[in-house]
Amino acid sequence: STMCLWKKKNKRRCTVAVSPAFLALLLVFAAADRQRLLVHILLAAAVHEAGHAAAVHLAGGEIALFRITLFGAEMRIRRSERLSYGREILSVLAGPGVNLLCALVLGRVAGALDWEAGYAASGIHAALALFNLLPVRPLDGGRIFYLLLCWRVEPVTAERAMGRIDRAFLCAALFGTALLQGMTGPQLPLLMLELWFIFCWCRETGIVKPLRTG
Repeated sequence: STMCLWKKKNKRRCTVAVSPAFLALLLVFAAADRQRLLVHILLAAAVHEAGHAAAVHLAGGEIALFRITLFGAEMRIRRSERLSYGREILSVLAGPGVNLLCALVLGRVAGALDWEAGYAASGIHAALALFNLLPVRPLDGGRIFYLLLCWRVEPVTAERAMGRIDRAFLCAALFGTALLQGMTGPQLPLLMLELWFIFCWCRETGIVKPLRTG
């Protein structure tokens, strides 16, 4: 396997997997992070995933696998405790919802204290929430869209429709980021975003298969 594994030793074991490619990307970003935003980004991501995990727990689910790849973080729920479509949609919304709440609170605190770092943290939480709500897999917005389709039609039809939506959105996103690159010149965040969209396109079209563990 190309994944690094750590396993919790308890009766209801949860496997945590981190891709070496993600760690390499993290090191590259840290080396280029002149504005020292990486800590705020990691904290916002941790809060985001904690929101998902808390919602799954409250809905009666149990996380069997937590995996971090170049495509983001993914959770797998044990089959014996599979959530309904409605509960899963709420669990998916919990991540961006917590980020938006943090953005609001941090923004208010930063305004009251004239706290520059607070404004940066607030913006990162808001940006992470809005980015995750984009209608493309493996983001939360794509998952919600897929679950809503499954609620109305059979999963096979929903999968086909979601595949077309993913590819159409990724084409538009790649065109938009390339246009911004042409207007503003080379920018590391835009380049990383463009590469991420390309990776998603490759995975959606089957060029790159999702990594699996176990």
